[in-house]
Amino acid sequence: MKPKILFVVMSAVSKPSTVDQLARSLAPHQVLVHHDFSQRPDFALTAPNVIFVPNPKRTGWAHFGFVDGIFHSMLYALEKLDFDYLQLLSPSCLPIKPMEDFQLHVSGPADAHFDCVDLLGDRDALMSVGYRALTPEKSLRFRAARRLSDSYFGQLAGRRDEAGIWLRSGHTKSLLSRLALLTIKTLSRPEIGRHIFDDQFRPYYGSVWFGARRHVVAGMVQGFRTPGVRQYFSQLCIAEEFLIPTLLMYLRPKKGSMNHHIKSFTHAHPGVFDESDLPQLGSSCAFFARKFPDDCRAPVRLRVINELVETDPFFSESKTIRKQPSVESARMGTPLFVNAMS
Repeated sequence: MKPKILFVVMSAVSKPSTVDQLARSLAPHQVLVHHDFSQRPDFALTAPNVIFVPNPKRTGWAHFGFVDGIFHSMLYALEKLDFDYLQLLSPSCLPIKPMEDFQLHVSGPADAHFDCVDLLGDRDALMSVGYRALTPEKSLRFRAARRLSDSYFGQLAGRRDEAGIWLRSGHTKSLLSRLALLTIKTLSRPEIGRHIFDDQFRPYYGSVWFGARRHVVAGMVQGFRTPGVRQYFSQLCIAEEFLIPTLLMYLRPKKGSMNHHIKSFTHAHPGVFDESDLPQLGSSCAFFARKFPDDCRAPVRLRVINELVETDPFFSESKTIRKQPSVESARMGTPLFVNAMS
């Protein structure tokens, strides 16, 4: 029996035509779109397999509303929709393999597919981003720890790309570097750092773009609702890169590698694929890739969908128009349909 796969797409500023193209490439599976209409009010979709999340949250890069939107969408999916497996995507993602291959993949033994780094067990991770997990973003401790992190690495250009993120690597050999390491390690102790982590709830760092079976999704939502969890993570810088992998590792599901191939980051942002990346995408073991241009007619997007996904990138484009939901329909989670032939 084929698994019922639900895709959740977090949308805010991308073009409707880009999200439409993504949704059509994921057919016949349902696509639940969380769109922040405050950022792009004019957002009408045509893909027949789309439904909007009602009462969407205000989102934005490095804004905690993005996290609230993810969990709001997962809760809505659990309460209202029938699915066996949920995959989180951004509008800049595309599948890079046929959906039949992904269906077989999620039917395997793994309960969740994600990658992460043990923050306290990996020195590069601890010194690259530990200050973001262990101190509130708007605190003096955060600013001091960030400066110590910079001092630890100095002018070294070493880096590691893994788990859908990147880390600085290596360190300078100086008294200040040793002081930085000692300070961050001291902050990692709950009684000193005043953070939420302990031996049972250990911090992890990784990409937010996970896939998981229904019971794992339910466990994540329950974990997010645990007293103190939202309050603590809402104070962190780019909290989703810690919260999602930490909750997943806390649940200890049967783990498989993440389903995404992510282009190497340039500082805080992933690179954008072009046609020269097609051999790399074609040979990847992943099922999705990020990041693609926000243009449904970009050559790399058309070639990926046509050659790798083996789908017409514009199929069913003009048959059904799915309008931006009215206020009342958004509350009900039932977008409006209009027959394009009428």
